Amino acid sequence: MTAVREPGGRYLQLREYRWAGVGLEVARWQSGPATEGVCQLSEHLLLVTLGGVTSRTEARIEDGHRYAGADFPGAVTFIPANRRRVARHGRGLLDYVTIRLDPAQVPAGAGDGVEFIGFTNRVDPLVRQLTLALRDEATSGGVAGQLFVDGVTTTLALHLLRRYSSRVNISAAPTPALAGTRLREVLEHIDDELGGDLRLDRLAGVAELDRHQFGRAFKKAIGVSPHRYVLQRRVERAAELLTRSDRPIAEIALLVGMSSQSHLTTVFRRVFGDTPHAYRRATRHG
Repeated sequence: MTAVREPGGRYLQLREYRWAGVGLEVARWQSGPATEGVCQLSEHLLLVTLGGVTSRTEARIEDGHRYAGADFPGAVTFIPANRRRVARHGRGLLDYVTIRLDPAQVPAGAGDGVEFIGFTNRVDPLVRQLTLALRDEATSGGVAGQLFVDGVTTTLALHLLRRYSSRVNISAAPTPALAGTRLREVLEHIDDELGGDLRLDRLAGVAELDRHQFGRAFKKAIGVSPHRYVLQRRVERAAELLTRSDRPIAEIALLVGMSSQSHLTTVFRRVFGDTPHAYRRATRHG
């Protein structure tokens, strides 16, 4: 297959971001009066319109969905990997976000021969919510981190499998138990690696679960998602270092896995209601 991505029209703004297994584009795009675009990639493509309209949109996805109507805020388009989509647009101006999802993010237990069902301009509140979460993570400078992105993309992949594939409306598998030695090993691994780039796949491996099972099992056992737990532990470790050491705050931020002092300050204030500097002063002189 030869990859092609020719949206037609012209970009007025385009910002691109990339994490392991997923890419994101935030765009403002102008079309028409008669614009034709073609797309066929090895990744699953999701486009979510945030604002603007087109006067007319017609689209056809290879071996599947045909659409005639117009783009509108909240519209979601899904182009499965390796499927060709041809679209014709009338005049319009759109603000939209594109997610490029590696098919390897889909659960390994999906089964052989699963086929995804593409579509143009449907309403899907969950896809929109997850897309906005990734956009906010990207434009904030990566405050939440890779573990947060892993969680969002895992949820998105499961949603696509359950709603828009030949396994449509499959029920979720029972949540496996995560307790005892396995849970303790996961929590110890998190504490040992707080300063590193913790990944969902690695934590799942420690628990001997796949990444899709692990997120649900961890939340059932601990009460919060892996991302939230790791963030909490990083802030707690930072608080300990602020109280017990004279290390610069910027150094502490890196030691606990934050990207910068400002990253630590943002998260620390959210948890403790104060900046790291103020917290250090209060705990030492209060």
